[in-house]
Parts: sequence; C-alpha cells; structure tokens
Amino acid sequence: MLTFAIAIPNYNQSHFLPWALESLRHQSVPFNVALMDGGSTDNFREVTDNYSDIITCLRSGPDGGQAAAIKEGLELVSGEIVTWLNADDYYFPDILHKVSAFFENDPELDVVYGNAVHVTKDGFFLSYFPAIQEFNAKDLTHSCFICQPACFVRRTAYEGAGGINPTLQYTMDWDLWCRLSRNKAKFRCVPDLLAAVRYYPGTKTMSGDWRRYGEIWRIERRYGHRLLPSSWPGFYRFDLASKNNKVLSERVVFKILDNLRKYMRLLRTRKPGNARNSTLFGFLRWEPVVEEQCTIYVPWYDSRNWKRLHLRVEPSEADYRVIIDGVDARTVRAHEGFLSIKMPCLTGCLKKISMSCPGDSVWKLLSFKCDL
Repeated sequence: MLTFAIAIPNYNQSHFLPWALESLRHQSVPFNVALMDGGSTDNFREVTDNYSDIITCLRSGPDGGQAAAIKEGLELVSGEIVTWLNADDYYFPDILHKVSAFFENDPELDVVYGNAVHVTKDGFFLSYFPAIQEFNAKDLTHSCFICQPACFVRRTAYEGAGGINPTLQYTMDWDLWCRLSRNKAKFRCVPDLLAAVRYYPGTKTMSGDWRRYGEIWRIERRYGHRLLPSSWPGFYRFDLASKNNKVLSERVVFKILDNLRKYMRLLRTRKPGNARNSTLFGFLRWEPVVEEQCTIYVPWYDSRNWKRLHLRVEPSEADYRVIIDGVDARTVRAHEGFLSIKMPCLTGCLKKISMSCPGDSVWKLLSFKCDL
C-alpha cells in the first residue's frame, strides 16, 4: 500500500488546524505528516498536543515562508505520494484511499487531482472549485485549473521536476504543475470531491496583492511564452467578485469584465463537449445558478450539530424540495428570497443536502449558512 507524505504549513492559524488534522484521522491509508510552523504565538502547542499521534515531524520557528516550509517538510517525511495541506483547508473523509487506488492501478500515473469545495471561514458551503477541467498542457499555462489541496503527486515525478520553488509566495503550486507538465508527467483528473478550501478575507488569494499578479505573469512568460498575461482579466474579475465593498472604479471594471466573461462563455457554448460548459453537482461554473437539482457536500469536523439551515434563493417566492442526507425530504416555501429549515440530527462527518425548485428548471442559490 502506498504511503503519503503530507506537509502542513502553519502560522498563527491554530484555530483552523484541528480541522486539517481531524480530517487526517478520517483517512484509512498510511501517511506521514510534517507540521511546519513559522513560530506561531497562538495556542499552537495546545492543538498539537491533541494530535501528537498523527504528527510525524513537528518544526516550529522562523522559516523562509510558506513555500520553503512545504519544501522542507516534504524532505523530512517519507512517502511515495506527496502533497501539502494548508492549515485552514481539510480533506473529505477517506479520500487518500481513493487517490492511492488510482496510483496503484496505473504505475505510470504521476499526478491525481479532483474536485474541491469552497467553504466560508466557519466551514459552510460557498461553491465548488469552478476551474477544474480535464488535463490540457496548453490550458495550464494560462489557467490554474488544478486546486492545490485536491492534488497529489508521485514523489519520483515531484523530485524529477525539482520540487517546489521556495522563492514563490502565491503561485508555488501552479508553477509546480507547469514544471511537471513540461517534464511530460501523466496527469489524471478524477470526479471525486477531495478537499475543502476555506475562502475568506485574509487569505493570500483574496489579498489583492499585486505581487501575486507579478507571479502569474511569470508563469505565462516562462511556460506559455506570452509577452502579456492573458489570464489577468479573469483573475482580477474573480478577485473583485469576492470583494464586498468595491469602490466606484472597481464596480465599473467588474461590470466590464463580467460582460466580457459572459460573451466568452457564449462563444464556448458553440463548441460541443467543452468541459467548461458542464455543471458541477448541478451548479453552473463561476456563478450560483442551478440547473434542475444541486447537491451540496460539506465535510464537517466540528463537534457541534447544525440546528437550522438558512438559505437565500431566487425565485424569491417558490417551493423548494430539500433532501437532507438522502433520507429526510421536505418541501419548503421561500419567503422574500429566504428559506429556513430545521435540521435533523446528522451523524458522521459528511453533510449532504440536495435541492431543487420544482416550478423552475433554472434557479439560484445565493447564500448558505447554519446555526450551530
């Protein structure tokens, strides 16, 4: 059976860290964990004491940054399959077993990546990772369609590509995928949901730091041989979409970029079989629009139970069919765009909620949160 080497970089995110470590307790294959802490001043030691049984190597102190810490961590622990898990992200239950089976069944396979879910700071559903697609080396040079926590690499391929570039701050994952691709690594996209990624103000992705755009440009110059970064508009539009308080100039730019995206999407719909036109678990990519029925999967490693589910939907006055954990089904009427549903007592660490609007084949799920 293959063993996984997992590096977890952390710095003052110990309030999130139990979710990452608890998700490892719900795996059934061998793994070695290098927990690389940058010298946290929060309750880091209190957390790690509770998970000493699954932490193979622990280092705490000043380091060269996230990428350097990951690189060092993967060198400190053994394992045929390597990956890293940020302290605020976590895995779906028993996904390492699924990933291991793909590698074992194909000895020539170098990279396995799959679906991921975006969640709020509190772990509630936001969306599915929309960019995922079947592997295409050319597309990779202008679109990072691989979600890092949901990606796993055979160590021989990782080392053959030179490992992580420790000088990068924002694109160390995308840079690694491009070097693996350049080395003719064999990639496989799998349909499984593998990881949950927290998406909230304060993450590097949402920082708006222009150094990130400099690293993106570097990717396109080095691996796509482009003088100008064609991916900037898409990245900037995504950043603006996640920003609540836009100034006037940002609202104008966002409107222009949003209209451009819709035009480009219309052009793509003329190409049959384009993976980017498909839905993800019922949701259209890049927007909260549902075709017929959607299914929401959320891994949940909090001891608190969901008490009441609060949803914002369109159409605002309609009946919605809700199925919870595949058993508890009910029809609920939305009032002024809101649904409030008392939750049954759910056991296990995976929540599943399916929804449809019988009166409309296309509808919107605009927000999702719970009382605990």
